[in-house]
Amino acid sequence: MLTETARVVALEGDSVWVETLRQSSCGACAARSGCGHGMINSAKAGVSQGLIKALLPLDSGLTVSLHDTVEIAIPERGFLRAAWMLYAMPLLMTVLAAVVADQLFSSAALSQAAADLRVTLAAIAGLAGGLLILRAVSRRMSHDPDIQPRVTGVS
Repeated sequence: MLTETARVVALEGDSVWVETLRQSSCGACAARSGCGHGMINSAKAGVSQGLIKALLPLDSGLTVSLHDTVEIAIPERGFLRAAWMLYAMPLLMTVLAAVVADQLFSSAALSQAAADLRVTLAAIAGLAGGLLILRAVSRRMSHDPDIQPRVTGVS
């Protein structure tokens, strides 16, 4: 489970809206001077990252009230699945469209520049298609309880 500390800003039935706080964890890292993540954390430590809806566990009897500091967790499997979809789907669709277009236009009586242009346009169309597929899948995945953030404890 990937965990984060957050502050409750609203209560909503079986879930809460939380505001995560960026915490600088790069203080002792040897690569902090050349790391973009470390520079962002040092510049904006304690700044809000946005609101997240987190589900409350139904069977734990956990009591949460407004402005409580809570621990939220996201299952690693769901996070990795979402990350794979986000990065791999558009890339795979782009490459697939370019390869198919290259196979189709390599035997045609076209100049090399015309064939390259068509392959480039096919790759752009593949990228757009991958982004559209990603949009549809992400809407479906947004209602999947296995990847929803959950409150795991109150600090």
